[in-house]
Amino acid sequence: MAQQGPPPSRSGRTPAADPPGRGWSGDGYPGDDEDYPPWAGPAAVPGRGSRDGRESRPDRPSPPSGPPAAGDDGPPARRPGRSARAAARARRTRRKYIWGGTLVLLLLIAAGAGYRLLHHSAPKAAAGSLVTTFLPGEIRSVPSACTAVTPATLQPYLPGPRRTVAPRSLDGSAQSLCDWTLDARPLYRVLEVTLQAYSPSGLASGDGSATFAARDAYAQARQQLTHPVKATHLPPAQLTQIPGLGSGAFAAAQLPRPGPTNLVTVVVRVRNVLITVVAEGPAGRRGGYSPASPAQLRAAAAAAARDILAHLP
Repeated sequence: MAQQGPPPSRSGRTPAADPPGRGWSGDGYPGDDEDYPPWAGPAAVPGRGSRDGRESRPDRPSPPSGPPAAGDDGPPARRPGRSARAAARARRTRRKYIWGGTLVLLLLIAAGAGYRLLHHSAPKAAAGSLVTTFLPGEIRSVPSACTAVTPATLQPYLPGPRRTVAPRSLDGSAQSLCDWTLDARPLYRVLEVTLQAYSPSGLASGDGSATFAARDAYAQARQQLTHPVKATHLPPAQLTQIPGLGSGAFAAAQLPRPGPTNLVTVVVRVRNVLITVVAEGPAGRRGGYSPASPAQLRAAAAAAARDILAHLP
């Protein structure tokens, strides 16, 4: 089954040793570029040492007190103490945290505003009025896609020995898939069918019923076909409404130019069930195969969808 959209050594090196004396000033004080944790106080900073690595004596005599002698300009200015440097580092760290927290808060506000804007067109019902069970007429299980599309319907569009594959459903009886492939020169055709019955969901629009969930899926399918992701390398689909088919139906033609195949997707919604049929064939004559026109592919997909509608309860 063709899917659209998005179907997702580090070399080690031992750091070089620091050059001798890095991080220490000429007079034995730690350098200004040496960082300590913001909680580090004076006691956490390494002690001042002499050039030969020995610590200064704790009983080192203090400089004499009293007024300076005449002609003496006083002792040279001392560098800021370790406590002042630690406090400055703490202030810088706090500023980083404040700015980082502010940025995160602004991003959260912007994300919330975008979410509200995106879902503005599909208002949710109040929590007390949400539908949590299937409503009368809604469908819980779908018929087998491989038997719902009859051989009489397939024969005009895929004449010859067809290969049938039934991919495994990931949603139990609420989903059914079937693919048919005809590869007999000069014909090459592929038909893929997906049936999906939706359940009530609090994430759906309206009252959250299964029918509203299917409506949301129908609108999302239109969006994905008209704005395909770049990874598919498909052009935007040309949509055409199909009157009289279910509660709503459209055909989406994607004709890559240049491209190997043409794709036509027919999407039909009936109550809470979505029917998706994809028809594929060569876009031009190549390799002994004849081209499949968009009109032929659309007729094949619509015929398969009508067969499935006839088998729904």
